[in-house]
Amino acid sequence: MSSPRQTVASGARPSGGVLPGRQRAAAALRRLPVVPAPAPDEAFASWVHRTAVTMGVAPGTAARALGLEYRTSDRAPAYFGILLTPASRHGLAQSAGLSADVVERMHLSRYDGTLLDFEALNPDDDKPAEHTLGTQWLLLSSSRACPHCLATSDVWPLWWRLGIAAVCPVHQCLLIDTCPTCGIALRRGSKNMPGALLRRTQRVLDPKECGNRRPDPAKPRNPDACRQQIADIPTQEVPQALATFQQHALTIADGGAAHLAGKRATGAEWFAAVRFIAAVARLVVHDDELRTLPDFAAQALARVRDARHAGREKFTSGGVPGPGAGPATAAEATAVLALAAPIVDATDRTSGPPYLAAWGSRLTEDRMAGYHKLDPLRRLQRPLVMDEMMAVTVPPARRSRADHARAGATLEFRHIPQRIGVEDYDDFMAVHLPGILPTTGRHIVSLALARLAGAQTWAHASQALGVPTSSRITYRRIAQRTADPEAFWEAVRALAAHMTTRGLIDYEARRTALAGLREVPGRVLLPILQPGGQNLTWQRQRHAAAWLWEHLTGGQAKDAPTYAEGWDGVKEASVAFARGRFHAELPKEAGDALLAWGMQWLASSGIR
Repeated sequence: MSSPRQTVASGARPSGGVLPGRQRAAAALRRLPVVPAPAPDEAFASWVHRTAVTMGVAPGTAARALGLEYRTSDRAPAYFGILLTPASRHGLAQSAGLSADVVERMHLSRYDGTLLDFEALNPDDDKPAEHTLGTQWLLLSSSRACPHCLATSDVWPLWWRLGIAAVCPVHQCLLIDTCPTCGIALRRGSKNMPGALLRRTQRVLDPKECGNRRPDPAKPRNPDACRQQIADIPTQEVPQALATFQQHALTIADGGAAHLAGKRATGAEWFAAVRFIAAVARLVVHDDELRTLPDFAAQALARVRDARHAGREKFTSGGVPGPGAGPATAAEATAVLALAAPIVDATDRTSGPPYLAAWGSRLTEDRMAGYHKLDPLRRLQRPLVMDEMMAVTVPPARRSRADHARAGATLEFRHIPQRIGVEDYDDFMAVHLPGILPTTGRHIVSLALARLAGAQTWAHASQALGVPTSSRITYRRIAQRTADPEAFWEAVRALAAHMTTRGLIDYEARRTALAGLREVPGRVLLPILQPGGQNLTWQRQRHAAAWLWEHLTGGQAKDAPTYAEGWDGVKEASVAFARGRFHAELPKEAGDALLAWGMQWLASSGIR
């Protein structure tokens, strides 16, 4: 990472612009005669610092000359390095001539949608970023650093401010968190005023120096800047495998391809799995499971775990961050990456590391012991693949025997509809659920099949089948209707065997494909409806799409994607009434023809 020595030249004429937004005072911005060219993947704060060196001023003075927006605090510009506000975008265009695309790539918002989630962040809000981004895996007011990189470059990469920043992939060393001289996190500014940009300094600050303000008892109102050279800080070597996995994580954070258990996943899903792994490890990891990690990483995670356990014994958090919080140090981030690698890189859901089984058991034991008043993982997104992998690796002796369920060998979640077919229900299961409505019974049996396929709980079974929350069936209702549980589960196993022999259907693929079918084409539906004397309308085209959703996926018509966004102001009750009438009045011959077209439509995409 060599430091870019080239600069971006600008015209000398004044822009005549006025500092926009909520600036403290209106002042004309002048086009700066020269600014450094942003380096690839450089952090915005790093570029502002290098601009200050070029101008021969303090970083805070350079930020104001660049037209960055200040609001209720003089410490730093609004959302500095996190999000480019409209006012700062305008100021940079006037003062430096930089395009918005280039500048936005230097902000942490670049990772929004993969590692980070800025959905709740409003750039027009004066609320401190800590209030909305406190749980995100990022460093709000500091940075980690690689001394070897800064030995040859003035540039601080943006990814050093991510919570997963642990290892330099180039130099295979642990990143540095804290300056050994001043004891303050790198680029924090000062201990008591995080993120503040220095406006007064005795000399121009070197980007390769710490630069934090150290309290000086002799001059309390004018603290001196820490002159620790980052390149002189010793580093710890890490295994090549961890350096490779760090680069893999950074590629996914930047929008690269991701996989979980051998299947394609989004970046958000991949990092949700990593966050979940980190949270579970902080709660229940044992020392013997940390032995394969580098010593410094194992010790860092053990300290976090012990702090949580100490708070648990007092039935209080004790000021300990939530289990889903970002790693506080590079050493802890290294431990998280090392534990996550064999899980997220597993070739399928059956090949996860063995400690997943132990983790699942310990979580259950802790809840039964009453260590937590509420589920400590309740606020975390829990990827379905994690439930699947933990269910598969739980030893049979650890499984709950209350429901007599046993895992099936071939049936997977994707092979199970949200409601089994009417004929299958009548032939195998109706006798075991007397007095229950068939549509509810079909739901119950599908959930039971999911339990047979590996779901540990009924809630997980609902999630595995994509059943909407409002339609989920609880185990209590099943227990109330089942007089002979053993006979019920024997029938479920017989149905699973029948489905396998008949030929498994990928209902998940069907749901994915039919999610895009919001209405049946008129040229298809018209000849189907005409023999029954029905006219073609756009409403019937959509009801027909919902009819196919129900008959091809096993879901309920009311949950079909065609109803997801409402119908041009038509009341929901009116839509529901028309949907029911369409289903009731559709002749059997028309239904057979519509179903045949739907099967052919799926087959054209290679879906059975």
